[in-house]
Amino acid sequence: MATKAWRRMLAGAALLLFSGSGPAHASSDLWAAFCAETALSAADTSAVERSARWHTRSATHFQDLLHRAEPWLWHTMEAVRARGLPIELAVLPAIESGFDPEARSYRAAGGLWQLMPATARRFGVPMQSGYDGRADVGHSTRAALDYLAYLQGRFHSWPLIIAAYNAGEGTVVRALRAVGAAPGAHVPVAQLRLPSETRTHRHRLLGFVRAVCNPDRYGYARPALPARPLIQAVHFNRQVDLGRVAELATTSVRDLQRVNAALSDDRTPASGPHRVWIPAHRQEHLEHRLRGDGTLALVEHGEYRVQPGDTLSHIALRHQTTTRQLMAMNDLPSTRIRVGKTLIVPLPADHLRKAPDA
Repeated sequence: MATKAWRRMLAGAALLLFSGSGPAHASSDLWAAFCAETALSAADTSAVERSARWHTRSATHFQDLLHRAEPWLWHTMEAVRARGLPIELAVLPAIESGFDPEARSYRAAGGLWQLMPATARRFGVPMQSGYDGRADVGHSTRAALDYLAYLQGRFHSWPLIIAAYNAGEGTVVRALRAVGAAPGAHVPVAQLRLPSETRTHRHRLLGFVRAVCNPDRYGYARPALPARPLIQAVHFNRQVDLGRVAELATTSVRDLQRVNAALSDDRTPASGPHRVWIPAHRQEHLEHRLRGDGTLALVEHGEYRVQPGDTLSHIALRHQTTTRQLMAMNDLPSTRIRVGKTLIVPLPADHLRKAPDA
């Protein structure tokens, strides 16, 4: 396939961390598409209504929260859809961090999904000197949804799952045992001795959903949000700093810092991976500016379907890359892969040279 054809096909797919095509949605507004998919019910509608009014007590503050969500919402929605989970979970970061990737709690939870360090490491989020993957929308969303899926297997009830996400599974298990119930029992959260924040966590989530889906009712103007990714991840062939990327993409360092909060010193880790999130509309410009650079380049991408007997290291060797880079490109928490899975892989340089232009 020609190089330009690869770019056209992959611009909205392979270079995006959550690149599945997803279902087709008629709405051109992402918030409207989100609201059309909501399905979780609320037993205590009065508590949800109070929460919705609490969220919108200041129209300005609520609009600010919706603006903060804009770079991330497409990615969290695509990831939730791919798992077949309730779409409401895509806005759980609104409750956890206010959609602020730099948010930190006094208990050391961090990132959009407020993952504790132990939980982040348990679910494969890279954390090293100069880099905290909890602040990366790709790493953190994948890990948070892995954790929620694990909790779903333990508790089977969304009120309990969300409570366990907030307070920790051990806290909920102990509360269930105190009333003589097993983890899989459908016990109302209100009947359990849990922290007050935990008992209201689901109401806060559903209250946010009710508020964002009914702007007229709550007296604010919901900002329009295009139903397409606003940022995308690109991989460089070596360490790069945000100042250089901003220069090449003709954007501001401040804008890059906002969506690359995982990089504590504004550069990719020396050992890689060299992934940077950029405004999606600057992709072609960045590629054009890099054509004359002899040292820095984007890693072109293709797709590879895992075959029986494959290992990640063998696939990396075959595609002239490293296991670490493949894990970063595909946001894999470990080197384990399953037959039939489609991986994003770098295209070998000789393939690009031989490919006819189109």
